[in-house]
Amino acid sequence: MSIFETVKSKMLSRSVEAKERKVGVEIESFYYRDKDFLRIPVNSVNQYSASSLLNDISKEATENKERYSYSLEPGGQLEWASSPQISLWDIDLEYKKHLASQKILCKKNNINVGHFSVEPIAPPQDITLINSKKYHLMNSMFKKTGSLGPWMMRNTTSLQLNIDHLDEEDANHMAYIADAIQPLASILFSNAPFKEAVPVGLQNLRWKIWNDTDKSRCRTLFDHNIKNPKNLIDKYTEWLLLREAIFIENPAGTFRGFDGTLKEMITTNEGEHLIDSAFRQIFTHVRFKTVLEVRSCDRQKKGNEIIPAAFLAALLTTEITRGNLLEEIMTWTNEDRLRLSNSAHTVDFSSSGPKNKSIGYWLEYLCQLSLDGLDERAKIFNIKNERPLLELKLQNIISRGTETTQVQNDFKNSRQSLKSFIRENYLDLYSD
Repeated sequence: MSIFETVKSKMLSRSVEAKERKVGVEIESFYYRDKDFLRIPVNSVNQYSASSLLNDISKEATENKERYSYSLEPGGQLEWASSPQISLWDIDLEYKKHLASQKILCKKNNINVGHFSVEPIAPPQDITLINSKKYHLMNSMFKKTGSLGPWMMRNTTSLQLNIDHLDEEDANHMAYIADAIQPLASILFSNAPFKEAVPVGLQNLRWKIWNDTDKSRCRTLFDHNIKNPKNLIDKYTEWLLLREAIFIENPAGTFRGFDGTLKEMITTNEGEHLIDSAFRQIFTHVRFKTVLEVRSCDRQKKGNEIIPAAFLAALLTTEITRGNLLEEIMTWTNEDRLRLSNSAHTVDFSSSGPKNKSIGYWLEYLCQLSLDGLDERAKIFNIKNERPLLELKLQNIISRGTETTQVQNDFKNSRQSLKSFIRENYLDLYSD
């Protein structure tokens, strides 16, 4: 097979039957070593570090035979990854087990946990980068490709939904729909109220950061001229192979720089693992590995972590609901899509979206559609309806505004210092 065919085949290699479609959720968090918002060091030093936390919590999960797993992001953010599940209730149960383990370890080691998607106090230059050649190569490249790469790597957290596909057409349709609604999902679940100890106003900060990290490999698929569901995965594969490689990985998991495209990197024939490595060097809001990854939603505050996953799963893993949404999106013009993407830089519901209707209008449309989709999922998969995970939260956002807006309003009314307000409302405090 050609390189194109090999890479495309890899993306579609894990197709499943409709009733066996599973989803997975990944959630990242910040960790602090005291009440003054000093992040725990990422690398092992003379004090408890993010690397120590990763080792301890991973060991406990293994000993308890849990199916979920952990990894570290470059600024020491711990990422929890669920096992693949049909029902989000099962993922919610796994996450509660993770929280219990995390609480014990954080209490033991005097660590606090933050519930926001952009670091609210420290600038990235105050955060030590993880001791990994891969991330140092990324850091060097992102200094050249945009202005906010250091913020992305060290100072953001997110929720990611991974979804099985049924076949090529299903993958095409899911990716197209997910890409089209990412600006709206990013606004709806925006949870980044502060930056460098200052309220951000109406900025949708994490969306802004990711869109100014590396324009050649970030942003929406639409931004890369992938604008139609027909043959989408073909176009995505062609586009991916032309991206500049950041690194090349050997089978033992060590990295070195590589001067060339991802296609050239894969064709060095150093192993099939290079295809997976190429997948991980793309950072669009929607991307393919062997599942579809939807990546634009902010990490939510405590108690709401699973909510964006329920919202997206309802819209993407159903037949009737997804079909209705696809039919609507197909009527959006390129100008509509561009306007929507630009409007996502703020959380202003009065901004203009497709067909010159407001962002607020489209959020209400998607919220109702997602609740319909959860009803449909309950029937398709014969599971407990996941609507209670989502419904009240959506009502709150539509009536009161995004978490970014609500938190800033609460802060203004509190008359507290910013650090005192965050400590009281948005940290799990386990340090002395």
